[in-house]
Amino acid sequence: MHQTALIHNPRSRLNRRLAVHLPSGLLSASPTTEAELFASLTEYAHREVDLLMVSGGDGTLRDVLTQLPRAYGDVPLPAIAILAAGNANLVASDVGACQSQRDALSRLCDAAATGRWRRDIVRHPIAVERHGQPTILGFFMGAAALNRATQYNHDHVTAGGGVSVAITIAAAMWRAVRGIGDWAEGDWMSLSIDGHAAREGKRFLFLASSLQSLMLGLWPFWGSSGPMRYLDVDAYPENLGRSLWPLMRGRPTTAMLESSYHSSGASQILLKTQGPIIIDGEPFAAADGEFRLAPGPALRFVSP
Repeated sequence: MHQTALIHNPRSRLNRRLAVHLPSGLLSASPTTEAELFASLTEYAHREVDLLMVSGGDGTLRDVLTQLPRAYGDVPLPAIAILAAGNANLVASDVGACQSQRDALSRLCDAAATGRWRRDIVRHPIAVERHGQPTILGFFMGAAALNRATQYNHDHVTAGGGVSVAITIAAAMWRAVRGIGDWAEGDWMSLSIDGHAAREGKRFLFLASSLQSLMLGLWPFWGSSGPMRYLDVDAYPENLGRSLWPLMRGRPTTAMLESSYHSSGASQILLKTQGPIIIDGEPFAAADGEFRLAPGPALRFVSP
């Protein structure tokens, strides 16, 4: 018999306007701090919860996954079922999810009772290590133009979902192509892939992900596969306007491959930068500016 529980973020975009109706007997918590979240997950581990519903967006999921291994300790990690209630819901678009609707919890509980899932897959988040700070588990991250785009989204974009992503990408690339502000200038980074000599210099954009698909048909990665995929674009990228569509589809032209655009798979990435990196929608800094990226634990995701 499965033991099921819920972590609910009432501040997530869709949850703010949706009243939650809990099925009878369902364990639930709405933590508002890291300490409260850890306490809730620790209680779930003691109760041997093996299916954890997460109602929120990418940031909520990141926070839950980051705390989960420490809270569960030697107890096997639970399967995860997402109720997509955030802004972009990027992870949910890959692993599957219930939309945040009034009957979503009941549908998840019914599926758990029967063990019948429409999707049942395994993904490894990226473990982001920082010296002297807790390891973060996330699925999509990057720096430079992604920092600027994330800030633009927070300041100017009120739409959600795919519309939010499309507006933000269009605005970011327009500013970069037109040379508005410092968008094309990039940020200084040192990047070492799988122990190879580091490449240093200004980058227009760096991305890394362990997802297998993104929303809107976007896939800005190519080259060999690996547990992580990365994109590395030099500052002031050549022919950016003509390269945008091939870049976003992961189909670079020969000219792109011979100039500013680099992508492949990796098992370990060492990134040094002077600013924060964005992890599933929010910025995180390292005291020494150094981030180590490696595959995290295997996680099972289910959706009805």
